[in-house]
Amino acid sequence: MARGLHLLTAAHIKNAKAGTMLNDGGGLTLRVARDGGGRWSYRFKLKGHPQREMGLGAYPAITLAMAREKAKAARECVAKGLDPISEAERAAGAARAALEAEKANTMTFGRYADEMFLPAALARLDNDKSRQRLVRAFKTYAAPLREKKVADINREDVLAILRPIWTRIPVSAAYAREYVERLFRHAIQNGYYQGNNPAAWENFNATLAPPQKRPAKHHASIPHKEIATFVRQLRERQGENEAARAALLLELIILTAARASEIRLAVWSEINMASDPKTLTIPRARLKNRRHRTTPHVIPLTPRMIEILGAARALAPDTPTPDSFIFPGYREGKPLSDMACAMLMRRMDYGQYTVHGARSTFKTWAFTSTNFARELVEDQLTHEMGEVEAAYVRAAPIERRMELLEAWERYLGSEGAAENVVPFPTAGRV
Repeated sequence: MARGLHLLTAAHIKNAKAGTMLNDGGGLTLRVARDGGGRWSYRFKLKGHPQREMGLGAYPAITLAMAREKAKAARECVAKGLDPISEAERAAGAARAALEAEKANTMTFGRYADEMFLPAALARLDNDKSRQRLVRAFKTYAAPLREKKVADINREDVLAILRPIWTRIPVSAAYAREYVERLFRHAIQNGYYQGNNPAAWENFNATLAPPQKRPAKHHASIPHKEIATFVRQLRERQGENEAARAALLLELIILTAARASEIRLAVWSEINMASDPKTLTIPRARLKNRRHRTTPHVIPLTPRMIEILGAARALAPDTPTPDSFIFPGYREGKPLSDMACAMLMRRMDYGQYTVHGARSTFKTWAFTSTNFARELVEDQLTHEMGEVEAAYVRAAPIERRMELLEAWERYLGSEGAAENVVPFPTAGRV
């Protein structure tokens, strides 16, 4: 043992007072803390530089013996004219790089998709259909890649999963390629894949036919002259049977002209019965065009809407809490299924129409049978508008949208909607 080294013992450290600086020799010191712990340091001086101090860790996690080993390695660096702090950082960086390389070499495509890519990608999607399409792409179409290492996958592997489905299900195939490309972009940024993206379209544009453009798909809507008849039949199904909750939900969707998910996922805390008028507030997070809105969508509640909410509360299996869904599903803690209303329409022989199409019915009625300002109608539909239109609508009090929804409610409750004339409000007012 070199003279002047290893001066401390366990007893010295145990009996030292808080704040004491203990010296083990050779530049190794321990500053004792109040809780019985401490901090190891190594003091050194390189030629031509001022004295410096290198932290060696906390006591007792770093024992006396471990601290001496660290100090010994640091003294050897100083003896060679090397900075022990820089050398320690370099060694730690190399260890991290080796660990990352080992992780990258063992990470499979399936694990990367399930554990790293999908959680973040799914959180950014707005609706169930998009989420299901994304999951299906990795679970079904890209299934042959799941057991392969991410780092080993190449263009030929991706082509092998695309060829069998490219002409058979072209839309799904195009989505699958796009999603796999996104995964590899993610993997490249996080160090799990080296090189060019093996799923990029430029790898296949001379091999596969260009992806087909999806034809514009419009949601089939009940003609506005038939909607009152449908609503009347819908109300006949709002008793205490299995279809009652779906029938109430569907009528509220029609009355509010909202998107189905905006109403289906509503909870009781979003209802304000103390305001005038009473309101349902759809938070920005549940709006389709939330990136273009700075406020939630507030829907004034008409008398019939309030009746529906009362009926929904009466049908609730338990006493609702503020966080309870207004239209709970049959599984605890879940909302009514997004297919509940569609299936009800099929049973009513309206299966050729869609739930979302009710918004088009509302818009057609408003534009052809009333004189409500277009901007007011678009605002109720939460459609994106230009800056001038948006400023125009912001100046409109909620009472004007209440007038619009009350007129719609009267129309839906009329006996002969085809001949019913809706009173025209003053032209140009919002």
